[in-house]
Amino acid sequence: MTTPTPQGSPEHKKPHVLIVGAGLAGLLLGILLDRQGVSYEIFERSSKVKPLGAVMSLNANILPAIEQLGLLDALKAVSFPSRGFHIYSSDMKLISAVGSTDDALLEK
Repeated sequence: MTTPTPQGSPEHKKPHVLIVGAGLAGLLLGILLDRQGVSYEIFERSSKVKPLGAVMSLNANILPAIEQLGLLDALKAVSFPSRGFHIYSSDMKLISAVGSTDDALLEK
């Protein structure tokens, strides 16, 4: 039987985080928690590592996290802005094409 930790003790203030999913967000959170000294566990239901993940592009919402990791300059050095995308059906027929030629939008 374990003894409950008093709420005012230092041990009580250290959280243990459970992360569900070892995708980009789960692994990124694990790295950031590790840097802060917060204990964590990552749970992934898949028993295999996929050779190619589901993320094919990164949008502006992820950039603050990439910057916290100290990787923003390296990412900018090897990336290019997306000018559009195509959506295909499961049998590879084009469903839709979205694009932009407005360079001012790409600078934001």
